[in-house]
Amino acid sequence: MAKATVAGLLRDGRIEQLNPDIPTAWSRVDEAKTHLVSSAALAATDPTLAYVALYDAARKAIAAHMQAHGYRVTNRPGAHQAVGLYADATLASGDALPHVRAFDRMRQVRNRTEYDQQPVTKRLLSTDLGHAQAIVSAVEAALPSRPHSP
Repeated sequence: MAKATVAGLLRDGRIEQLNPDIPTAWSRVDEAKTHLVSSAALAATDPTLAYVALYDAARKAIAAHMQAHGYRVTNRPGAHQAVGLYADATLASGDALPHVRAFDRMRQVRNRTEYDQQPVTKRLLSTDLGHAQAIVSAVEAALPSRPHSP
């Protein structure tokens, strides 16, 4: 399968263009960072909810990158998959590569915890929390500077 591109995602109707919104993008990154803290706090008592939090942190961070660059996923089936394809097209390089490449597997695990009652092991939770933290950090580093409040 060929690597996704932003142009291809636009052409296929998986994402659409909008005006970039840097303040909202930074707000989403802050929310993603809060989700990471929540995931770590829940790990011992509710690993499934902890997993959902780490997955949402990664997904929201990628959505923040999209928003900062003037894109969003379209409202149709496969939206979460499109988030991963966008991340692969824009963030999958250097140190972030293995973490971004793990996103689609994380999406599938999150789906199976929701619909197939797949248990979340401590090892899986720890590994994927590391991936989510790296994705959030990569997005944070890639965003334009945080706007100053008036």
